[in-house]
Amino acid sequence: MFKISRRLDYGIQLMVALAENGKDQAIPTAALAKKLNIPLPFLHQIGHTLMQNGLIKASPGPKGGLRLTLPPEEISLLTITEALEGAVCLVNCADCGQKGNSEPPCTLRGLWNYLQSNLIKELSDLRLSMLIHGAVDHLVKNPE
Repeated sequence: MFKISRRLDYGIQLMVALAENGKDQAIPTAALAKKLNIPLPFLHQIGHTLMQNGLIKASPGPKGGLRLTLPPEEISLLTITEALEGAVCLVNCADCGQKGNSEPPCTLRGLWNYLQSNLIKELSDLRLSMLIHGAVDHLVKNPE
């Protein structure tokens, strides 16, 4: 079953909160945890992973906290997803860029690859800036 993890959901919420605040203003992690209703230790784990992947940075001190390293229009949902969860892969037999996959071929490989490539394209096209400006809500209400 394809499932969005709590880690990814919280990670996207964190990135949206930072994007809404602006690139140059840090938000304390305790304030973020309270605002987003994320357990502080889990927020620290997610933040650490996002820092390791260059998406956010932490500033120490009383006026410190977390902030984005890039403008929201330069950060895709695919980048966030891959930072937190690794390569997006619907099923083991899809072409996910994994080397040495010993899974036997599946009968619906073409379908899974098609869905895989479309999911990656959609995640690539969706930008953090779109989430803070309501563009995704418009897409959901008015699909093409």
